[in-house]
Amino acid sequence: MIWSNLLQICPLCRSKFDFWPFLQSTVFVIGVSAIAILLSARSGENKDPSQVQFVFKNQVYRLAYPMRREQNAPGHRALMSNAQLDSMSNWYSPARQRVEIVRQDHPVRPLFGVALSFEFDDKNSGYPYFPVSATIQFKDFSWGSVEFSPTDSCNFTGVTNEVSDDLTIQVDGYRNDTIFGRFSGLLLSAAGPMAELDNGQFRVLIYRKD
Repeated sequence: MIWSNLLQICPLCRSKFDFWPFLQSTVFVIGVSAIAILLSARSGENKDPSQVQFVFKNQVYRLAYPMRREQNAPGHRALMSNAQLDSMSNWYSPARQRVEIVRQDHPVRPLFGVALSFEFDDKNSGYPYFPVSATIQFKDFSWGSVEFSPTDSCNFTGVTNEVSDDLTIQVDGYRNDTIFGRFSGLLLSAAGPMAELDNGQFRVLIYRKD
């Protein structure tokens, strides 16, 4: 429509300038390319990021950050490099058949965090894979105590083992060093009542270690 209007305004254009069809096709190609780039960018934004998300006490948590060093804070973080903390936040040991994942809402000043630890064998026969043992800990950093420690009785913890099945973890796949799946469970705390964790999902790049 725009091109026909231009030709009506300038009737000599059609006869004098044979580049109009070429210009039309060029602009069309540029427009299509721009749209393709935008759609590609949007599709990249919609891909599942490396994060852990879940619903706990009617609040949705999307925790995307591994642990990071904070020099001015006391504790083990000030003594470790970011590379060491990153490895601690995302690792898989084939020898121990164990995966551990830590995610927080902020890398150095977190308010909330979650730690997942579960049995996993990447040579299993298929998916979904249900670990025979697993532990999850939800941490509110305002409560203090040792970060993601088994002795932490203040924060909420759920386990699956030979005597308890409060926690369910389902590994849906493991490809290109990225593990992903779902989880839910009933978490306990010595400082308060039980609370359910629902609609848990994780997708995390993990590092192999001996």
